[in-house]
Amino acid sequence: MSRVISSFMGANSPIGFCSFFEEIYNPYKNHHPYIIKGGPGTGKSTLMKKVARKAEEKGYETELIYCSSDPQSLDGIIVKDIGVSVIDGTSPHIIEPKFPGAVENIINTGDFWDKKNLSEKSDIIRSLTLENSMHHFRSAKYLSAAGAINDENIRLISSFIKSDKINSFAVRFVSREMPPKRKKGAGKRIRRFISGITPEGVIFLDETVTAQAVRVIGIKDNYSAASPLICQRIGDLAVKNGYDVIFCQCPMRPKGDCEHIIIPEVGLALLTVKKEHNIAIDCDRLIHCKRFMHEEAESYSQRLRRGKKLCSHLIGESVNSLKKAKETHDRLEKEYIEAMDFHALNDYTDIITEEMFSIF
Repeated sequence: MSRVISSFMGANSPIGFCSFFEEIYNPYKNHHPYIIKGGPGTGKSTLMKKVARKAEEKGYETELIYCSSDPQSLDGIIVKDIGVSVIDGTSPHIIEPKFPGAVENIINTGDFWDKKNLSEKSDIIRSLTLENSMHHFRSAKYLSAAGAINDENIRLISSFIKSDKINSFAVRFVSREMPPKRKKGAGKRIRRFISGITPEGVIFLDETVTAQAVRVIGIKDNYSAASPLICQRIGDLAVKNGYDVIFCQCPMRPKGDCEHIIIPEVGLALLTVKKEHNIAIDCDRLIHCKRFMHEEAESYSQRLRRGKKLCSHLIGESVNSLKKAKETHDRLEKEYIEAMDFHALNDYTDIITEEMFSIF
C-alpha cells in the first residue's frame, strides 16, 4: 500500500521567503529530477498531481510538497521508491539545473502558450504581477515585525532555561528510545516545514506526523523557548546514533533550532504544542517545559503574554496580505489560462509521466 505524506519546503517568514528546495535532490547521486519552468496558471501543479496519482496507483511512497502561498497547489513531489522528483523551479524557489539533460530534465509549460495572446495582455500581466509582489512585501513586513517581538520574548525567557537539565534529559531519552546502532555512521538530517503561514491562516500538517509516527510526544511550551532546544538536542543525538531525523523548522524562526522532530524508523515524533499550531493530534504523553525553567521566569509572564498577543495580531495581518496576494495571483493565472493549449499540454504530460515510471 502506498504512503503519501505532505510538507512545505518553503515558508513565508520574518526573514522573507525561506526555501529548502535545494535539498530535494542531490545532483551527484542517482536521482531523476524534473524541473518545471513556466508562468502562473500554466499547468505546473496539475502536472505534478497527475504524477502523484500515478505513483499512488503503483503503490510508491510519495511526498507532496505544498505551496505556502497557496496550500491547494503543489510546488513539488518526491517519489521516493524510484528516486524521481518533480519540482516547480520558478520564483520564489528558483531551481536551476546543474547538469541539464545528464541529470535534470526540463519541462517548459511555456511551450504550450500563445505568445501573441500574452503579448497583447502585457500591461495587465505587468500590473497584476507588481500588485502581487506588493501584497507579499506587506506580508513580509508584518512577519518581520512579529518576528522581532517573538525573538525578544525568546531572548527574555531563554535566560531562565536550565540548559544542563535539558541536555541530561535528552541524553537519557535518546539512550532509551534510540540507542546507538551497530553499523557505523551518522543518520541523515532532513529539513522540512510541517506548518506554514498561508492565505488560509496558520496550517499544521497533522497527517504528516501520523503517517510517520505511531507515538507522539507533545512538549508544552507556550513561548517556544525550551522546546526547540529539547527537539534539536534529541534530534542531534539520534542522528549521531545512526537514525534519520526529520527536523521541522518553525516558519517564524526558520534558521533557528527546530520546533518538531520526526524519527520514522522508530515511529516517534516530538511536537512543540502551543495554541498557534492548532495541532489536532492526541499526544501519547506531554512534557511540560516548566520543569526546565527557573521559577523567576513566572515574574515575566504578563510581559510575555502581551508580546505574544501582539505577535499573533501581526501574523493575522500578514495572513490578510497573503489572501490579497492569492486573489491577485488567481487573476494573473486567469490571463495565462486563456492563452494555454491544455489539450496539447495534457498529451505531453501523459508522455512525460510514462517516461518517469518506465525508467525502472
